[in-house]
Amino acid sequence: MRQTYFNKPVRRPGLTLVELLVSISLITVVSSMFLVAYRAAATEASNIRTQSTIRKISEVLVSRMQEYENYPIQFARGTGNAFAIPVPGNAVPALPSTADEYEPKGILLERLRVMLLREMIAQEMPDHYQDIKLSAPIVKNYWTGLVAVGPNANAGPQPVVVTASESPRAARLKARLNQANPNWVSKINLLIQTNTPQSSRELKQELTRSNAEFLYLIVEDSILNGSPAIELFGKSEIGDTDGDGLLEFLDSFRQPICWVRWPTGFPETTRFHPDLLDPSFNINGFANYAFSDPLDPRKADPGYRIKSQSTKVYKPAAMAFPLVISSGPDQDADGAYGFGVKLWHDPFARGFTPYPNNSNDRYRLAPTSSSVTDVVVPVPYDNGGNSPVVMCDPWFPRSLVPPELPTSVKSYRLGAIPDPSIDPSYAKQFEDDITNYSINGAYQ
Repeated sequence: MRQTYFNKPVRRPGLTLVELLVSISLITVVSSMFLVAYRAAATEASNIRTQSTIRKISEVLVSRMQEYENYPIQFARGTGNAFAIPVPGNAVPALPSTADEYEPKGILLERLRVMLLREMIAQEMPDHYQDIKLSAPIVKNYWTGLVAVGPNANAGPQPVVVTASESPRAARLKARLNQANPNWVSKINLLIQTNTPQSSRELKQELTRSNAEFLYLIVEDSILNGSPAIELFGKSEIGDTDGDGLLEFLDSFRQPICWVRWPTGFPETTRFHPDLLDPSFNINGFANYAFSDPLDPRKADPGYRIKSQSTKVYKPAAMAFPLVISSGPDQDADGAYGFGVKLWHDPFARGFTPYPNNSNDRYRLAPTSSSVTDVVVPVPYDNGGNSPVVMCDPWFPRSLVPPELPTSVKSYRLGAIPDPSIDPSYAKQFEDDITNYSINGAYQ
């Protein structure tokens, strides 16, 4: 007879409440680890895509800069030049040869070439809206420090004032800007004139976008290895963030990529010294030769003058490659792009002088400009400032000889990370910035 066990419990497969909670906890931990790894991988992939875009832009810019090293400059007669040719053969230095600050004719003419060349570079490769000259004179009239007897001998020696014609590249860039948005500069000027907290925030964004738009136009008008440079870039690398018809290069976060033409304040500028073991690296007397400006092989810049008599000497520093920079995904306190470097001088600081404690100091931004293309640089032949020489200054503000600014002077230059003791936000924003200075092979 078969016996049946009706009261014996039947155990069905399953999980207890404790086992279920443990399983859920393990799945949560593993998912969190996966999400962290995924985000890190996604960020790294975004950085790599941005680095690729920046590397290509940098290659184009460096190639353009190298073109200028042997670029010929044709002088033209400036306003008030009464001579048949820009520089007459009988021109001589205005200062007598016995003067302490006398400079020979050859240096003065070479200085003129360098000043005109820098101005042409700034107009063809602008990184600030005031680099583009909209009203005459398009190219400045430069007082050369030379005088000559003109057709009217009774008038005595007359100053030799020289300029140059606007380059075709600069004219094309200006025409392209006006064609796409005829009001591009009036919008910036209106924001400056309004000068409210809201307009200041909008101005910061507008200056950033215009910088990025200039960068695109420069690359668009460049040739690399025999082909248009713009062909290097795909559709995903180009966009129009403000819808004004002017394109920008975009990083993988869809933020505009910006640049600085002469980033002489950038912390990593010194890495370009050809030999860091060279003793001249740490000797002030030879520092300018160690960091030679390829546009000025004869050292004709006013800052290379040996004597500092009644006219102070403001020395150049290292000449840097163009800085190309992405702000990454962050934003600043105003909701603008979170760039951690100085892309421009304060637009409200026109006429700014870095040495306000020096009486009769003439080294300053021009009264109507905040661009480094309009810097008043003292020279021995400027008649005590009554005949000022306004020129492009890649190193504004320069160090005074003997030094009268703290070592933080470099933090005031373009490309600098401003002094954290003054504004700590820049250093924080720079942490996720991507630059061509940090990418291997960006300069080859």
